[in-house]
Amino acid sequence: SARARVLASRANLSEIELQHERQTRLVAAGAAGAATAEDLGARAGALRAQVQAAEAEVQAASADVAVQSVNLKNLTIASPIDGTAINKPAQIGDIVGPFGGNYGGALVELADFASLMVETDVPEQRLHMIRIGGPCEVVLDSTPNKRFRGLVVEVSPKINRSKATAVVKVRFLDRPERLAPEMSARVSFLQKELDAAAMKEPPKTIVPASAVVDRAGAKVVFVVDQGKVRMTPITLGPAFGAGFEVKSGPSPGARVVKDPPAQLADGQQVKERNS
Repeated sequence: SARARVLASRANLSEIELQHERQTRLVAAGAAGAATAEDLGARAGALRAQVQAAEAEVQAASADVAVQSVNLKNLTIASPIDGTAINKPAQIGDIVGPFGGNYGGALVELADFASLMVETDVPEQRLHMIRIGGPCEVVLDSTPNKRFRGLVVEVSPKINRSKATAVVKVRFLDRPERLAPEMSARVSFLQKELDAAAMKEPPKTIVPASAVVDRAGAKVVFVVDQGKVRMTPITLGPAFGAGFEVKSGPSPGARVVKDPPAQLADGQQVKERNS
């Protein structure tokens, strides 16, 4: 707006200066009186002052724009990643602080869905079997009948002493269509990468042979559930490694008792031990 006023003032000044120049030539030729030329000269002087005032207004407005730009920059928080907000962002009046904590809640929580990885706890005594770049198979609880190829990208250098485990991060080679933070997944670490034919096979549930016992002429396993064991009938398929494929029985991921003693009974309380 200030720049527009400068242009308008300059246009008016140019018009009056042109009229003043013409009137001055007429006065010099004796064809007109000097009064009109003097009036036009005075008006041109006033318009020059208006142009200067308009230009000063532009400078003042430009300085104000610079100040507001700095204020806007101070009020703008740039995201460090390309991501998606996965929580309700802070509203006007909320207290926020660095990383939340004691200084207030987080401003917004972002997730980069293109770089989501699986974090799994691996027992300390099995860490020697894990290698960076090693192939994996990942099965999400949300899609238990689909298998995805994975790759070990990081092994935590620190052991969680309370659980005797280390965190291993696995990157997806085959990205699932629907993937969200905090999803549950099961990871199988492989000796070699699965080929295309193997990936088309449905996932198998394997039970260790040492967990299967006979009770009343039937095959059963003892599943640990909230501090108690539940005797669960099981139907076995072909042998697979040190165990058997499960045709029917406990769900994948269930914890079973290894080498259950003969006196172990359904509903008995037990205590788990890391070994």
